[in-house]
Amino acid sequence: MATGLTLSTTSNLTSGQAIMIDRARVAFEPAAPEPETIAMKQLPTGHYQFSSNIYARLSNADALTEGVDLSSVQQFVANNITINPSEHGLLVTQSKRLRRRQGDSDAASTAGTLMGISIRARQALDIHAVWNTFTKTTPGATNGLDITEYRGSVAYLITDNNSAYGPAPMPLTSVLHAEQISDIILDISDPGTAAGTRFGLSADMLQRWWRGSDRLYGIPILHGGYIARDSGDDAKGAIYARDSMVMVEEGQAEATEEDDNSLRVIEMGLFKSWGETLQIDVHGVEIFSDAEPTV
Repeated sequence: MATGLTLSTTSNLTSGQAIMIDRARVAFEPAAPEPETIAMKQLPTGHYQFSSNIYARLSNADALTEGVDLSSVQQFVANNITINPSEHGLLVTQSKRLRRRQGDSDAASTAGTLMGISIRARQALDIHAVWNTFTKTTPGATNGLDITEYRGSVAYLITDNNSAYGPAPMPLTSVLHAEQISDIILDISDPGTAAGTRFGLSADMLQRWWRGSDRLYGIPILHGGYIARDSGDDAKGAIYARDSMVMVEEGQAEATEEDDNSLRVIEMGLFKSWGETLQIDVHGVEIFSDAEPTV
């Protein structure tokens, strides 16, 4: 991406400036759904870190015998998580001549919108890093994602795999690379598969899946626009419950603006502080599969 001072003579801004910048405002807003799919907390005022106890389940209740004392006493077992939020931010510097030619309010609001998108993208990428810490992963590098791995992952999540935390609570969410979603569509629309009759579920998903409102087994399939392919054309998505991860934000975003009158520029900044961590490992599955471009 280009860096440095934005001038009024920059080639990509001299033709149709207003139209191009107006379109750029919303270009990438739908690309990062991940922050909306996990537990979000606010760091209390006056605190430097977020600390939370996650309580494990108690053992099953005992059957009682009349006249016999219940001697079994259970304890609370708490797993403590600690998050120290850290600051993230970026700067945009525009010449005063650009602001004058473009219109001061329009240039400022456009920069603010694009900077907000950048902050949102950083949050999504940080959540992707947490996906890497899920112990359960499927189907593996070079393997295309199909309905078997998807439904198997769902079955794993709603199974009582852990005595402390039990099955993952609904609702579940899946966030995948576009090519991973494409592989799912192929699998359920292939005439050679049981689902691939091109009627019912298959036909419905073929028509709607780009809308971001599709479901398999009642679980939303969201497109993570910032999920990257590795050198082997594989990508990592995930299926998880909201409580599997937590992101702690420290206050609201802070916007700054500073004049440099000798350079004739205005420096704008946007800063936000947050931290994230894995909370319950067994409530998420990493989907690591082939994401080679189809075309």
